[in-house]
Amino acid sequence: MPVDQPPAAVRLPDGVEARPARPGDVEAVVALCVRCDVADLGVPDTDLDDVRTLWRRPGYDLDRNSVLVVAGDRPVAYGDVLEGEGFGMVDPDWRGRGIGTWLVRRIEELAGDGSALDVSAPAGDTAYRELVERAGYRRGRSSWLMRLDMDGPPPAPAWPDGVGVRTFDREADARAVHRLVEDAFADIGNQPPRSYEFWVEVHLERSDFDPALWFLAVDADELVGVNLAQSGPLGGYVAQLAVRRDQRGRGLGLALLRHGFGELYRRGARQVFLDVDSHNRTGATRLYERAGMRVQHQYDHWVRDPP
Repeated sequence: MPVDQPPAAVRLPDGVEARPARPGDVEAVVALCVRCDVADLGVPDTDLDDVRTLWRRPGYDLDRNSVLVVAGDRPVAYGDVLEGEGFGMVDPDWRGRGIGTWLVRRIEELAGDGSALDVSAPAGDTAYRELVERAGYRRGRSSWLMRLDMDGPPPAPAWPDGVGVRTFDREADARAVHRLVEDAFADIGNQPPRSYEFWVEVHLERSDFDPALWFLAVDADELVGVNLAQSGPLGGYVAQLAVRRDQRGRGLGLALLRHGFGELYRRGARQVFLDVDSHNRTGATRLYERAGMRVQHQYDHWVRDPP
């Protein structure tokens, strides 16, 4: 059954209906995301694992947390929300018909009227910016998609004295890595804490998870830093880079990055990507620039404060 229309006289166009997404919609949702990626970013930036992982997050339920807008059998918009973070997109061929306005209202309903809500879109999407500004959102933080192009092997890492590197063993290392990442990311700002169960679903249960691309820096058998990387059709991706607070300033982050770049290059990757908060208080953005990475895209976040 279609969902009820949200209040405030915002309606979908004739012939367009909305319902929660279903497990069998996953490939169609991925295809919708890719159409939006290509229109907004110039390249596809979503794969099947990305959407499946989001739908498996602890506390996430398709009936309660998602909405799929369809014209006949064709998905033309999708949105979801969990723990105050909202996401929405409209097919490029269906923009300008009021669907985006409807979708913002529906995402707010899913989040709850009294909840804070953070949504994001590519910085160049002026239509989305105007839409959320009219809806009362204020400008929040920005995040960057950064990219490294490797025309040849990257520089070898220079490890601090006493530090070695090894790959990840799930049974022995998972909880320690999660603790280190959570502690390090707490310094970034605007980063909600993630439970161990959430982190496992998002990172360890992906079909492209490869423990040989998770690099752990150790000093006297103590975990001091991690580079959690993955490889895909577009190249390499650094999912999480973290250095223990008392180990910063030793060049450990740069060494971990270059070690990962070297292994990805050996496997045939010529581009490496990562996402970072542009106002990261740990200095990560400067680190990535020193490693040769450059900003490819900026995403702006918009915040609805609770009443």
